[in-house]
Amino acid sequence: MGIAQTTSAVMIFLTGLLPASCHKAVPQQKSAPPSITASATNSVSNGANRNLGEISLTNHNETCLLLPTGETCTFTPRLLDKRNVQLTLALESKNDYGETHQFAVTQIVAQSGKPMEVAVGDLALSFTPRVSDEAVAP
Repeated sequence: MGIAQTTSAVMIFLTGLLPASCHKAVPQQKSAPPSITASATNSVSNGANRNLGEISLTNHNETCLLLPTGETCTFTPRLLDKRNVQLTLALESKNDYGETHQFAVTQIVAQSGKPMEVAVGDLALSFTPRVSDEAVAP
């Protein structure tokens, strides 16, 4: 074999080894998503307590609050009559990559203008819902 052919053979051999020398970091395996928890309690005795004060809500419109803990709480009100409102609270926390880390949902019936406490996941929220009665759902 000539020098040109030997050099070509060596280059082809080394080119074949090049992808084997490069490697990617192994991605971390994802754990199973946390289950959705639901509870309908109006009094809370454990968990971290956050006082949100008075919250103005509009019938059938979601309101999102960013809590000091970095979690997002979404309130979805549905007026049942002039006094009572069904509230769906969704508490979501995300990891550093923006993926959902924990998610908890609670649905309760409350009275507009009356202070209350509710547990959502491992967090206790106290607030006073003020719901406008623009459109009462049938």
